[in-house]
Amino acid sequence: MSMAAPNGCPKLVIPYENSLVSTAGGRSRVSREQGLYFVGNRDTSTVIHSTAQKTGFIVIEFAPQGAYPVFGVPMSEAANGLFDADVVFGHWGRDTRESLSNLEMAGQKLDFIQNQLVGRLRKGPAENGVVDYCIKSLRVSDGQIAIKELERQTGYSRRYLDLLFEKYVGLSPKALARIFRFHKFYRKWARGQSYEVLKQEFEDYYYDQAHFTREFKRMTGYSPREYTRQVSNEFGRRITVK
Repeated sequence: MSMAAPNGCPKLVIPYENSLVSTAGGRSRVSREQGLYFVGNRDTSTVIHSTAQKTGFIVIEFAPQGAYPVFGVPMSEAANGLFDADVVFGHWGRDTRESLSNLEMAGQKLDFIQNQLVGRLRKGPAENGVVDYCIKSLRVSDGQIAIKELERQTGYSRRYLDLLFEKYVGLSPKALARIFRFHKFYRKWARGQSYEVLKQEFEDYYYDQAHFTREFKRMTGYSPREYTRQVSNEFGRRITVK
């Protein structure tokens, strides 16, 4: 099983050897070899499959608010979705995909896409200090800071913060807080801690065990006990502890 839990970060995916099949929200999509794909921010898990042959792909992960200044596309339009770069980024997506397919080595592809992204960032819309501040506050508190406290600290209403997050992140501050709170425990699973260790701390982050279980299942498709005892998901473990 290869499963990617949501972590609040949009991604570019470049399969350069073999294709990938991803299933999320009951829908399956094929990311074909030599393609270029954009994955918007998600608040549910994605299961990833490929055929038995050797598979290679590059994933470039942005900060939660990092894709909008590069691409200028409101992230609400990409939330919980996987898109061909041709569709979501137009001529740039098509031209970049074609150039990547003409490069043989993974290192060459990585260097090329990095230069392309840096170039777009220099020409793209500016970052937003309010969004940056809110995301930093949510991250360092593991999603524990209240949205009302963000309102107080920034001087902006919840409605305005939601509008900013729709554009820059694709998820609301509350949804991103849930993801960061979940990752407090998911990182511990990735480091090999048992369910018994995890459940000792959930009361500091969730109302009760039922709330903890419900949120964990939303993010992974499994209860915490099932996941820590039955699911190996070495893929998810590796990308979580990177």
